[in-house]
Amino acid sequence: MTGPGPYARWRAKRVWLRDPARAVGLLERADGDAEALSVRAWLALTYERDEAGAEQAARAALARGGDTRLASNALGEVLLRRGEVDEAVAVLEAEAARHPEIPWYELTIADALADAGRADEARARLEAVVTREPLRRHALKRLSRLALDGGDRAAARRWFGELVALAPNYLVYASDYASLAELQLEAGEEDGARETLRRGAATYPRNEALRRLRRERFGEEEALARPALAPVSEDAVRARRIPIRTPMITARTGLLAVVDEATREQRRPGDVVAIGESPAAAGQARLVPLELISTGPLARLLSRFVGEIGPLHSPEGMQGAIMESGRARVLAGTAAAVAGKLARRRGWFYRVAGPGAAMIDDVAAAMPPHDHHIVFGPRAPRELATDLSRELGCGVAIVDANHLTGAWVVGASPGVDETWVKAALMDNPAGNEDEQTPVVLLRPLSAERVGQLPARS
Repeated sequence: MTGPGPYARWRAKRVWLRDPARAVGLLERADGDAEALSVRAWLALTYERDEAGAEQAARAALARGGDTRLASNALGEVLLRRGEVDEAVAVLEAEAARHPEIPWYELTIADALADAGRADEARARLEAVVTREPLRRHALKRLSRLALDGGDRAAARRWFGELVALAPNYLVYASDYASLAELQLEAGEEDGARETLRRGAATYPRNEALRRLRRERFGEEEALARPALAPVSEDAVRARRIPIRTPMITARTGLLAVVDEATREQRRPGDVVAIGESPAAAGQARLVPLELISTGPLARLLSRFVGEIGPLHSPEGMQGAIMESGRARVLAGTAAAVAGKLARRRGWFYRVAGPGAAMIDDVAAAMPPHDHHIVFGPRAPRELATDLSRELGCGVAIVDANHLTGAWVVGASPGVDETWVKAALMDNPAGNEDEQTPVVLLRPLSAERVGQLPARS
């Protein structure tokens, strides 16, 4: 029995992200073509959750040569899950050697070593690339935390200092300012700590840790900036908001088990479980490390017009939009954006390119180790919310929220009032950085039915 024909293989390589079921069907009985087998291995791992099938397809692809990046990452992940760290690192190093133009493997390998408890090896790899762009900010983020967790306060002060000096930057969090200030205070650098806290408070005016440190150590109470969004009054929206801390949600953990365990003691019928769209996507394995993104001329061209901090500001992010929405919709969205600019209207690109493009988190928009991934929006968010609601016994909403533009409900289970959820989460109580509170329990402050706005007088 022969495998898929050339057109089927070509088409599967183009649609595997936005239509994985179709790609799996097109690649049924894939053989011979290393790239097609690589796609098959990746989909077996991330879409079908079939580790054995992923390993079989990956090893077949690697035996044939060619572009086997997806196969190497799939096989590496399977091996890491089994605890076979040395073989996983060898597989990734071999792929990196075949692609010396791709720097991102250094982070993937360092993260694998750190996750396996081999911090010294991870640290050595990161120190070797900390001066290289585009790896510097990512390496500093990891080195600072490795040093702090390892008790090396002097090294931590150095690495946090170099990291914070990069601000403003997606990877410089409020917690980084706070950690640096505390280290500076320990070292007797009071003036430096005061300046660090003032810079952090000017960037993150809502952060309680920075406000507390300024108040307790320097007696400073004045606000140095105004939040981009006004704080939400729970009484006004008739909702109690309970951020829930969880372990990091990843492709390995899945979504349901983590949310169920984290909310089990607190949730009750009548609540709405609001889940961030990026953690939801991560639980569905809807994220791709940068070494697997091949940027084309169109992505490189269009990303030049986004700006330094736009949601698709990098060529890899724009390529992600092309992978998610297709070239035709991205080109149509670009034309719409040009027309919108002439009409002084914003957001027309995403209206045309589709919600999938709008939900993409670009390079460094997620906390490590996902900071060198493109994170796509969750697959079928309304259906996902409905399935989760059935398992959790209460309403569920998947929400895209941040501290600059507010909240957007991308999918909700039946009976949930999306307007109410949006109003309750408008100031993003879950946080936007390393708070690790991707879930917020919303509890109506009235006897109204689940997720409904109270009757107005």
